Amino acid sequence: MADVYYAVAGHPVNHSLSPVLLNIVAQYVSKQIKPTQRFEVKQTDLVDAKLIQDALAWGYVKFIPDAVNWELTGAPFGKFRNKALMQKVLESTAEIISSVDGLKREKFSKISASLPFNIKTNLPALSFTEEVWLNLTAPLKHQLKSDAVVDFNDSSLIESVNVLRWDGFGWWSSNVDGSGVARVAQYFGLDISQGATLGIIGGGGAARSTAHTWQKLGGKVKIFGGNRSLDDHDWLSSVDVDERTCDFFINFDDDKLPDDIQVTGHVMNSKYHTIVGEHGDRVAAVTNPIIDGRWLLAAQHLESWSQLWAPQYADMLPPLDLLVSMLITAESVLASYS
Repeated sequence: MADVYYAVAGHPVNHSLSPVLLNIVAQYVSKQIKPTQRFEVKQTDLVDAKLIQDALAWGYVKFIPDAVNWELTGAPFGKFRNKALMQKVLESTAEIISSVDGLKREKFSKISASLPFNIKTNLPALSFTEEVWLNLTAPLKHQLKSDAVVDFNDSSLIESVNVLRWDGFGWWSSNVDGSGVARVAQYFGLDISQGATLGIIGGGGAARSTAHTWQKLGGKVKIFGGNRSLDDHDWLSSVDVDERTCDFFINFDDDKLPDDIQVTGHVMNSKYHTIVGEHGDRVAAVTNPIIDGRWLLAAQHLESWSQLWAPQYADMLPPLDLLVSMLITAESVLASYS
Protein backbone atom coordinates (compact mmCIF):
# COMPACT_ATOMS: atom_id res chain seq x y z
CA MET A 1 0.00 0.00 0.00
CA ALA A 2 1.30 3.45 -0.91
CA ASP A 3 1.18 6.26 1.63
CA VAL A 4 0.49 9.44 -0.34
CA TYR A 5 1.24 12.94 0.89
CA TYR A 6 -0.42 15.56 -1.31
CA ALA A 7 -0.41 19.34 -1.49
CA VAL A 8 -1.35 22.12 -3.86
CA ALA A 9 1.17 24.94 -3.66
CA GLY A 10 1.10 28.53 -4.90
CA HIS A 11 -0.40 31.87 -3.97
CA PRO A 12 -3.24 32.10 -3.23
CA VAL A 13 -4.44 28.54 -2.56
CA ASN A 14 -7.10 29.11 0.11
CA HIS A 15 -9.92 28.54 -2.42
CA SER A 16 -8.53 25.34 -3.96
CA LEU A 17 -10.76 22.35 -4.72
CA SER A 18 -7.80 20.14 -5.64
CA PRO A 19 -7.56 18.37 -2.24
CA VAL A 20 -11.19 17.33 -2.67
CA LEU A 21 -10.47 15.88 -6.10
CA LEU A 22 -7.40 14.03 -4.85
CA ASN A 23 -9.35 12.26 -2.11
CA ILE A 24 -12.31 11.45 -4.36
CA VAL A 25 -10.17 9.91 -7.09
CA ALA A 26 -8.00 7.99 -4.61
CA GLN A 27 -11.13 6.45 -3.10
CA TYR A 28 -12.54 5.61 -6.55
CA VAL A 29 -9.33 3.92 -7.73
CA SER A 30 -8.70 2.06 -4.47
CA LYS A 31 -12.06 0.32 -4.76
CA GLN A 32 -10.91 -1.36 -7.96
CA ILE A 33 -7.48 -2.66 -7.00
CA LYS A 34 -6.05 -5.18 -4.56
CA PRO A 35 -5.78 -4.04 -0.94
CA THR A 36 -1.99 -4.28 -1.08
CA GLN A 37 -1.91 -1.85 -4.02
CA ARG A 38 -4.30 0.74 -2.63
CA PHE A 39 -3.51 4.35 -1.83
CA GLU A 40 -3.83 5.71 1.64
CA VAL A 41 -3.93 9.48 1.58
CA LYS A 42 -1.98 10.18 4.74
CA GLN A 43 -2.05 13.94 4.42
CA THR A 44 -3.37 16.71 2.20
CA ASP A 45 -2.19 20.29 2.52
CA LEU A 46 -2.54 23.76 1.12
CA VAL A 47 0.90 25.34 0.88
CA ASP A 48 0.78 29.10 0.46
CA ALA A 49 4.10 29.75 -1.27
CA LYS A 50 5.52 32.32 -3.65
CA LEU A 51 8.81 30.46 -4.15
CA ILE A 52 9.25 26.94 -5.55
CA GLN A 53 11.81 26.21 -2.82
CA ASP A 54 9.06 26.46 -0.22
CA ALA A 55 6.84 24.03 -2.12
CA LEU A 56 9.65 21.50 -2.45
CA ALA A 57 10.55 21.96 1.21
CA TRP A 58 7.02 20.89 2.14
CA GLY A 59 7.60 17.75 0.07
CA TYR A 60 10.55 16.82 2.26
CA VAL A 61 9.24 17.76 5.71
CA LYS A 62 5.44 17.55 5.06
CA PHE A 63 4.82 20.43 7.42
CA ILE A 64 3.90 24.10 7.22
CA PRO A 65 4.13 26.43 10.24
CA ASP A 66 0.89 28.31 9.52
CA ALA A 67 -2.19 26.44 8.31
CA VAL A 68 -4.12 28.08 5.47
CA ASN A 69 -7.70 29.05 6.29
CA TRP A 70 -9.71 27.07 3.71
CA GLU A 71 -12.51 29.11 2.12
CA LEU A 72 -14.70 26.04 1.62
CA THR A 73 -15.05 25.47 5.37
CA GLY A 74 -13.81 28.66 7.00
CA ALA A 75 -11.41 26.60 9.11
CA PRO A 76 -7.62 26.02 9.12
CA PHE A 77 -6.74 23.33 6.60
CA GLY A 78 -5.56 20.04 8.06
CA LYS A 79 -7.27 20.54 11.40
CA PHE A 80 -9.98 18.30 12.88
CA ARG A 81 -12.98 20.12 11.37
CA ASN A 82 -11.65 19.92 7.82
CA LYS A 83 -10.65 16.27 8.20
CA ALA A 84 -14.12 15.42 9.47
CA LEU A 85 -15.79 17.26 6.60
CA MET A 86 -13.54 15.56 4.05
CA GLN A 87 -14.77 12.25 5.42
CA LYS A 88 -18.35 13.47 4.90
CA VAL A 89 -17.43 14.30 1.32
CA LEU A 90 -16.04 10.82 0.72
CA GLU A 91 -19.10 9.18 2.22
CA SER A 92 -21.38 11.16 -0.10
CA THR A 93 -19.35 10.72 -3.28
CA ALA A 94 -18.80 6.99 -2.69
CA GLU A 95 -22.49 6.48 -3.44
CA ILE A 96 -22.36 8.21 -6.84
CA ILE A 97 -22.17 5.72 -9.70
CA SER A 98 -23.57 7.80 -12.56
CA SER A 99 -23.19 11.40 -13.63
CA VAL A 100 -25.75 14.14 -13.18
CA ASP A 101 -28.32 14.56 -15.97
CA GLY A 102 -26.97 17.00 -18.53
CA LEU A 103 -23.31 16.14 -17.97
CA LYS A 104 -23.06 12.80 -19.73
CA ARG A 105 -21.66 12.80 -23.26
CA GLU A 106 -20.88 9.16 -23.87
CA LYS A 107 -19.54 9.60 -27.38
CA PHE A 108 -16.81 11.97 -26.35
CA SER A 109 -15.71 10.49 -23.04
CA LYS A 110 -12.35 9.34 -24.45
CA ILE A 111 -9.85 11.45 -26.34
CA SER A 112 -8.52 9.87 -29.52
CA ALA A 113 -4.93 11.09 -29.20
CA SER A 114 -2.29 9.69 -26.87
CA LEU A 115 -0.99 11.99 -24.16
CA PRO A 116 1.62 12.93 -23.08
CA PHE A 117 3.61 13.42 -26.27
CA ASN A 118 7.20 13.17 -25.18
CA ILE A 119 8.17 10.65 -22.52
CA LYS A 120 11.95 10.75 -22.45
CA THR A 121 12.28 8.16 -19.70
CA ASN A 122 10.34 5.27 -18.27
CA LEU A 123 8.05 6.22 -15.41
CA PRO A 124 7.83 3.82 -12.47
CA ALA A 125 5.16 1.20 -13.15
CA LEU A 126 4.44 0.70 -9.46
CA SER A 127 3.72 2.90 -6.48
CA PHE A 128 6.38 3.11 -3.81
CA THR A 129 5.80 2.80 -0.07
CA GLU A 130 5.74 6.56 0.42
CA GLU A 131 5.11 9.14 -2.26
CA VAL A 132 4.72 12.91 -2.45
CA TRP A 133 2.38 14.39 -5.05
CA LEU A 134 2.21 18.12 -5.73
CA ASN A 135 0.14 20.39 -7.91
CA LEU A 136 1.62 23.82 -8.59
CA THR A 137 -0.29 26.97 -9.40
CA ALA A 138 0.76 30.59 -9.96
CA PRO A 139 3.33 31.98 -9.37
CA LEU A 140 5.33 28.72 -9.13
CA LYS A 141 4.80 27.10 -12.52
CA HIS A 142 7.72 28.76 -14.29
CA GLN A 143 10.16 28.67 -11.37
CA LEU A 144 11.28 25.03 -11.45
CA LYS A 145 14.52 24.74 -13.41
CA SER A 146 16.72 21.92 -12.16
CA ASP A 147 18.60 19.01 -13.70
CA ALA A 148 17.72 17.05 -10.56
CA VAL A 149 14.08 16.85 -11.70
CA VAL A 150 13.17 14.33 -14.41
CA ASP A 151 11.01 16.25 -16.85
CA PHE A 152 8.74 15.01 -19.61
CA ASN A 153 5.84 16.21 -21.75
CA ASP A 154 7.91 19.21 -22.89
CA SER A 155 7.34 21.16 -19.69
CA SER A 156 10.93 22.44 -19.91
CA LEU A 157 10.37 23.60 -23.46
CA ILE A 158 7.27 25.59 -22.53
CA GLU A 159 8.80 26.65 -19.19
CA SER A 160 5.86 25.57 -17.09
CA VAL A 161 5.43 22.78 -14.51
CA ASN A 162 2.19 22.18 -12.63
CA VAL A 163 2.48 18.60 -11.37
CA LEU A 164 5.27 16.88 -9.42
CA ARG A 165 5.90 13.44 -8.00
CA TRP A 166 8.50 12.28 -5.49
CA ASP A 167 8.73 8.48 -5.67
CA GLY A 168 11.22 7.99 -2.85
CA PHE A 169 14.25 8.36 -5.12
CA GLY A 170 13.76 11.56 -7.07
CA TRP A 171 11.40 14.21 -8.44
CA TRP A 172 9.42 13.87 -11.67
CA SER A 173 7.61 16.77 -13.32
CA SER A 174 5.12 17.55 -16.07
CA ASN A 175 2.51 20.08 -17.16
CA VAL A 176 -1.11 18.99 -17.63
CA ASP A 177 -2.79 22.34 -18.28
CA GLY A 178 -2.87 21.80 -22.03
CA SER A 179 -3.81 18.15 -21.75
CA GLY A 180 -6.73 19.17 -19.54
CA VAL A 181 -7.98 21.69 -22.09
CA ALA A 182 -7.69 19.07 -24.82
CA ARG A 183 -9.67 16.54 -22.79
CA VAL A 184 -12.48 19.02 -22.20
CA ALA A 185 -12.60 20.13 -25.84
CA GLN A 186 -12.74 16.53 -26.99
CA TYR A 187 -15.40 15.73 -24.39
CA PHE A 188 -17.59 18.52 -25.78
CA GLY A 189 -17.31 17.12 -29.27
CA LEU A 190 -14.31 18.82 -30.89
CA ASP A 191 -11.85 16.71 -32.89
CA ILE A 192 -8.61 18.68 -32.57
CA SER A 193 -6.76 16.34 -34.93
CA GLN A 194 -8.90 17.57 -37.83
CA GLY A 195 -7.36 21.03 -37.62
CA ALA A 196 -9.72 22.65 -35.12
CA THR A 197 -8.76 26.23 -34.34
CA LEU A 198 -8.11 27.34 -30.78
CA GLY A 199 -8.54 31.01 -29.98
CA ILE A 200 -6.45 31.98 -26.98
CA ILE A 201 -5.76 35.06 -24.87
CA GLY A 202 -2.88 35.02 -22.41
CA GLY A 203 0.77 34.05 -22.33
CA GLY A 204 1.41 32.48 -18.92
CA GLY A 205 2.25 28.88 -18.11
CA ALA A 206 -1.26 27.52 -18.65
CA ALA A 207 -1.61 29.38 -21.96
CA ARG A 208 1.77 28.12 -23.19
CA SER A 209 0.89 24.54 -22.26
CA THR A 210 -2.49 24.79 -23.96
CA ALA A 211 -1.12 26.25 -27.19
CA HIS A 212 1.66 23.65 -27.29
CA THR A 213 -0.70 20.71 -26.66
CA TRP A 214 -3.31 21.91 -29.15
CA GLN A 215 -0.70 22.24 -31.87
CA LYS A 216 0.81 18.83 -31.08
CA LEU A 217 -2.62 17.25 -31.45
CA GLY A 218 -2.96 18.64 -34.97
CA GLY A 219 -4.96 21.76 -34.22
CA LYS A 220 -4.34 25.39 -35.16
CA VAL A 221 -3.76 28.23 -32.73
CA LYS A 222 -4.87 31.85 -33.03
CA ILE A 223 -3.36 34.26 -30.52
CA PHE A 224 -5.73 37.10 -29.69
CA GLY A 225 -3.39 39.04 -27.40
CA GLY A 226 -3.03 38.99 -23.64
CA ASN A 227 -1.09 40.48 -20.76
CA ARG A 228 1.91 38.38 -21.83
CA SER A 229 2.86 37.43 -25.37
CA LEU A 230 2.84 33.94 -26.87
CA ASP A 231 4.33 35.10 -30.15
CA ASP A 232 7.96 34.93 -29.00
CA HIS A 233 8.17 31.12 -28.71
CA ASP A 234 9.90 29.22 -31.52
CA TRP A 235 7.88 26.05 -30.92
CA LEU A 236 4.56 27.77 -31.71
CA SER A 237 3.26 28.28 -35.25
CA SER A 238 0.29 30.58 -34.82
CA VAL A 239 -2.34 31.26 -37.47
CA ASP A 240 -3.08 34.71 -38.89
CA VAL A 241 -5.76 36.40 -36.79
CA ASP A 242 -7.21 38.80 -39.39
CA GLU A 243 -10.26 36.55 -39.45
CA ARG A 244 -11.27 36.62 -35.80
CA THR A 245 -13.04 33.28 -35.63
CA CYS A 246 -12.19 30.04 -33.87
CA ASP A 247 -13.70 26.68 -32.93
CA PHE A 248 -12.81 26.76 -29.24
CA PHE A 249 -11.92 29.79 -27.11
CA ILE A 250 -10.25 30.31 -23.76
CA ASN A 251 -9.08 33.53 -22.12
CA PHE A 252 -6.49 32.85 -19.43
CA ASP A 253 -6.30 36.50 -18.38
CA ASP A 254 -9.85 37.30 -17.31
CA ASP A 255 -12.28 34.79 -18.91
CA LYS A 256 -13.90 37.50 -21.07
CA LEU A 257 -14.85 36.96 -24.71
CA PRO A 258 -14.13 40.09 -26.79
CA ASP A 259 -17.09 41.27 -28.88
CA ASP A 260 -15.17 40.98 -32.15
CA ILE A 261 -14.31 37.26 -31.78
CA GLN A 262 -16.74 34.69 -33.17
CA VAL A 263 -16.65 31.18 -31.68
CA THR A 264 -18.26 28.41 -33.73
CA GLY A 265 -17.96 25.83 -30.95
CA HIS A 266 -17.43 26.37 -27.24
CA VAL A 267 -16.09 29.01 -24.86
CA MET A 268 -14.40 27.70 -21.73
CA ASN A 269 -13.55 29.61 -18.57
CA SER A 270 -10.01 29.04 -17.35
CA LYS A 271 -11.00 29.65 -13.73
CA TYR A 272 -13.73 28.46 -11.42
CA HIS A 273 -15.59 30.66 -8.99
CA THR A 274 -17.55 30.03 -5.81
CA ILE A 275 -21.13 28.96 -6.44
CA VAL A 276 -23.73 30.12 -3.94
CA GLY A 277 -26.92 28.08 -3.73
CA GLU A 278 -28.31 24.57 -3.59
CA HIS A 279 -27.13 21.49 -5.47
CA GLY A 280 -29.33 22.46 -8.43
CA ASP A 281 -27.52 25.79 -8.74
CA ARG A 282 -24.22 23.92 -8.93
CA VAL A 283 -25.57 21.60 -11.61
CA ALA A 284 -26.72 24.65 -13.57
CA ALA A 285 -23.24 26.16 -13.36
CA VAL A 286 -21.52 23.10 -14.87
CA THR A 287 -24.16 22.59 -17.58
CA ASN A 288 -24.04 26.22 -18.71
CA PRO A 289 -23.26 26.83 -22.43
CA ILE A 290 -20.03 28.51 -21.31
CA ILE A 291 -17.92 25.66 -19.94
CA ASP A 292 -17.23 26.20 -16.25
CA GLY A 293 -13.64 26.07 -15.03
CA ARG A 294 -14.47 23.02 -12.90
CA TRP A 295 -14.40 20.90 -16.05
CA LEU A 296 -10.84 22.03 -16.69
CA LEU A 297 -9.79 21.51 -13.07
CA ALA A 298 -11.20 17.96 -13.06
CA ALA A 299 -9.61 17.13 -16.42
CA GLN A 300 -6.22 18.41 -15.28
CA HIS A 301 -6.49 16.32 -12.15
CA LEU A 302 -7.23 13.17 -14.15
CA GLU A 303 -4.23 13.97 -16.33
CA SER A 304 -2.03 14.28 -13.24
CA TRP A 305 -3.00 10.75 -12.26
CA SER A 306 -2.72 9.20 -15.70
CA GLN A 307 0.50 10.91 -16.77
CA LEU A 308 2.56 11.08 -13.60
CA TRP A 309 1.15 9.94 -10.27
CA ALA A 310 -0.27 6.51 -11.12
CA PRO A 311 -0.16 5.82 -14.88
CA GLN A 312 -0.55 2.10 -14.19
CA TYR A 313 -4.14 2.82 -13.12
CA ALA A 314 -5.08 5.17 -15.96
CA ASP A 315 -7.90 2.87 -17.11
CA MET A 316 -9.42 2.85 -13.62
CA LEU A 317 -9.92 6.60 -13.30
CA PRO A 318 -13.47 7.97 -13.20
CA PRO A 319 -14.88 9.41 -16.44
CA LEU A 320 -14.68 13.20 -16.61
CA ASP A 321 -18.44 13.73 -16.30
CA LEU A 322 -18.64 11.44 -13.25
CA LEU A 323 -15.79 13.27 -11.54
CA VAL A 324 -17.47 16.64 -12.15
CA SER A 325 -20.70 15.20 -10.71
CA MET A 326 -18.81 14.04 -7.63
CA LEU A 327 -17.13 17.43 -7.29
CA ILE A 328 -20.36 19.44 -7.23
CA THR A 329 -21.81 16.99 -4.70
CA ALA A 330 -18.70 17.48 -2.58
CA GLU A 331 -19.08 21.26 -2.75
CA SER A 332 -22.71 20.95 -1.72
CA VAL A 333 -21.73 18.88 1.31
CA LEU A 334 -19.03 21.35 2.36
CA ALA A 335 -21.38 24.32 1.85
CA SER A 336 -24.01 22.71 4.08
CA TYR A 337 -21.57 22.78 7.00
CA SER A 338 -19.97 26.17 6.39
